Amino acid sequence: MSDCSTSTSLVDISGLRLSELMSSEVLTAYEGWSIKRLAAFFVRHNISGAPVVASDDSLVGVVSQSDVIRFESRTPSDAEMQKVVHFYHGPNSPGLTRADIQHLKERAIETCTVNAIMSPTVHSLDVSVQASQACRFMVGAGIHRLFVTSQGRVVGVVTAMDFLRHMVNG
Repeated sequence: MSDCSTSTSLVDISGLRLSELMSSEVLTAYEGWSIKRLAAFFVRHNISGAPVVASDDSLVGVVSQSDVIRFESRTPSDAEMQKVVHFYHGPNSPGLTRADIQHLKERAIETCTVNAIMSPTVHSLDVSVQASQACRFMVGAGIHRLFVTSQGRVVGVVTAMDFLRHMVNG
């Protein structure tokens, strides 16, 4: 365990803007990556989530470690496997045999893509929003990270840990 400071006072950050709290280094995951590659990406960069982009760099969703854990703790559904088939073989493929689908399920962490487990809902707020508003929004939405935008473009990310770090360290 780490040693906790004896100071009980926290810095009031409620008036700060998201632009003052966010990290401007936003790492993105590609929707076609395997779950295995995504997990390695999270570990390598010491992050717990990322926005998901398509091949044209458009923002299509968000994925987190929780999504990976949920995926790894169960067998993929037929609908998720169908997404994999469409991704790799196209929507007009003649289809796969039961044996082919079973083989894909057994190798799901290598064959299923980020697209199959991501949330298509991306929560974001403008850089000018105050920390207090952002905190209320995050609590209301039950999320741990929020993407920060400027003129509709993602320019940063702020996490619950960022708020806590600023409150403790100033």
